Amino acid sequence: MAFSDPFDVNVHSGGTGAVSQNIADQFIPEVWGQAILEAFQQKIMMKNVGIDLSPEVANSGDKIHLPHIGVPALSAFTQGSEISADITGSATSDETALTISEYNVASAYVPDIVKVQSNYDLLEIYAKQLAYACARGFDNFLSYLVANNLQSLLSSATGVAGADPNNSMHVETTGSVLSQGNLTDLMGLILGETGDTEGWNLVLSPEMYASLNSLTSYSQGTQATLGAEFGRTGNAGAILGMPVWIAQSPYMGVGGAVSADASKGIKAIADGFDTDGATDDDIVYGYAIHESALYFAFSKEAKMQASYRHSYLSTLVTCESVYGGAIRNADADGERRIFALVDYTN
Repeated sequence: MAFSDPFDVNVHSGGTGAVSQNIADQFIPEVWGQAILEAFQQKIMMKNVGIDLSPEVANSGDKIHLPHIGVPALSAFTQGSEISADITGSATSDETALTISEYNVASAYVPDIVKVQSNYDLLEIYAKQLAYACARGFDNFLSYLVANNLQSLLSSATGVAGADPNNSMHVETTGSVLSQGNLTDLMGLILGETGDTEGWNLVLSPEMYASLNSLTSYSQGTQATLGAEFGRTGNAGAILGMPVWIAQSPYMGVGGAVSADASKGIKAIADGFDTDGATDDDIVYGYAIHESALYFAFSKEAKMQASYRHSYLSTLVTCESVYGGAIRNADADGERRIFALVDYTN
């Protein structure tokens, strides 16, 4: 593909090089890269509830084969007797594949890149917006993995709310209100699966988090002030021994199917969390998730590229983000790793 103007694009992602010096010297990747990465890492929330396997990948398309391990069963041992091995919870023949499949970019024109790079306040404006776009794409992708998994487990064309309400994969709520009874049911599911709350996180929509104020035990002693730490991470304290996170997820707090929006990294879910096969109006307001349910990896976390565009008399600055994820959660003993908080209206 030929350029209409041969001087329109001059790529200089690494400082001085083979291109004209008065162009390449203007972009300092070290300055942009650090600013973008810091803003990116502050704005992603879902990384807090999963396991990062980034050191295991290098390029887009790389695949990690995860061994399938649930909760290994304990067995009693008698001195002098042979060990009676119980491999329940460790299906060694199965695996879960994590593929680096998502490649997103966010771009902005910078009219005077030298001036922007020398002014922290100006640089921060560009860095935050580019990082926010890529971070939201990553968060939305991991939220999609969770929502798509729950949709397949909880929806039904027969009117059955999951496999066994309050005893299997979810706790039924009344609207967005999280009651003491809901917490008791949720705690029972978690303890029945792993024995304690170690490694579990509670992810709530803003509406459901607000309802915690009505719980006396929470509002009087365990609620965190939504200060700087919340602004950086989305963490809003702890309850039942689990960190509480507030997620601005396009898949929580809404009923019906979710439409795709590539510009925001939102993937479509064809059907809602529906239990009657018709109305698609059941709503997930949150979920408890164990860290072993969600895995992700970056081959490029927030890498900067730039090129001078002669026809615009500006520098095109682009942030690249390449990653993938995998979810492991099934309705079987030893495999339940996500419990949804659902308002079933039908």
